[in-house]
Amino acid sequence: MKYFIAPFILFYLYAIVRYHLGKGLDNSYFLFVFNKAIAWTSSFYLGISILTLPNKFPAKKQYGLSAFALGIIHITVTLILTFSDYYPEFYNKNGITQMGVSILITGLLSISLMFLAFLASLFPGRFPKIWLHCGFFAFLINMFHPALIGFQNWFSPFKWPLYLPPITLLASLISVAIFYLRWKQKKGD
Repeated sequence: MKYFIAPFILFYLYAIVRYHLGKGLDNSYFLFVFNKAIAWTSSFYLGISILTLPNKFPAKKQYGLSAFALGIIHITVTLILTFSDYYPEFYNKNGITQMGVSILITGLLSISLMFLAFLASLFPGRFPKIWLHCGFFAFLINMFHPALIGFQNWFSPFKWPLYLPPITLLASLISVAIFYLRWKQKKGD
């Protein structure tokens, strides 16, 4: 259980320090900051689910299912926040921007592929086992999702609250590291 809770607590504490303390966001931004930690944890768990894990870790299946559940929570909270005008940079007078559409497409593709892996994982006799591989493709697409959201803020460290890197940058770096580990594991097979 500690392997599931510890990353979320760590990511959420980082988000609290960066946004509430560093940026000075008040408690009305609780859901916004909480959603950052949910998304980061979901991305991390999705990455862990594609690795070959030592026996002391919970099953890959548990990480994959948790990633999917947190992804659904992230989408729900994001929709609530979108209707509350928390993401004005992705909208203009004509509606959603091209960047907003790209973010939406990568998020929806990733969760859709995770859903296929979810079905194959929970109902192995009813859905093709090959659908489990959709988790890997969901991970690949999800690598671009946070990058699209925050890339423009990655190269101005003097603007980072408390000089703490953006969560989108950290999530992307972790994803790249996980991808490298998976590549090394497959190369060693």
